[in-house]
Amino acid sequence: MKNTWPTLMVLLLFAACTGSEKPVSTSKKVEDLDTARQVVDTILLTKADTAFLVKNKPIADDMGDRQKDYRIKIYFSTKKWPVLTFKNAIGAELFLVGDLDADGKPELLLRPEWFSSCWASINLFSQKGDTWKCIRTGSMYFCADEYPLGKRIIKTDQGYALLTDSLANDKFITLKKEIRF
Repeated sequence: MKNTWPTLMVLLLFAACTGSEKPVSTSKKVEDLDTARQVVDTILLTKADTAFLVKNKPIADDMGDRQKDYRIKIYFSTKKWPVLTFKNAIGAELFLVGDLDADGKPELLLRPEWFSSCWASINLFSQKGDTWKCIRTGSMYFCADEYPLGKRIIKTDQGYALLTDSLANDKFITLKKEIRF
């Protein structure tokens, strides 16, 4: 994938020229990108916000035992957003939640991808200073579409809750975990 950088730059340039209200910046540098062993996935969060997920290329017959480190890095087109690093993932699904804590910065849901299983963690991140802080975590059974990632935050009388999945007495249940900042 020698064309990863040019492709990334073309995508950023295209996004900047779409007439969105917030211009997309191409000045963010994806640090330490090794095109021989890494790839970049582009995830559109909103019309004006894009995430670039840097992950290792898959290795044949790898089930989580062929690499020393399974870490992803997520870069954002918005200059104000810090890079998010997540361990034990080979990819991710992202959902931009909105500003839940009224600090002027959006929160982000991340469901890491792994090699097998329909179970994954669900992680709510909030920007605190120059970093992303994990505010709430839980489990998610993502093979069922009853509560996809975009429907995992709900409004409650006390504020917001994260919907998580569990098994109890061989029955699938969904729990509400209150979110506190």
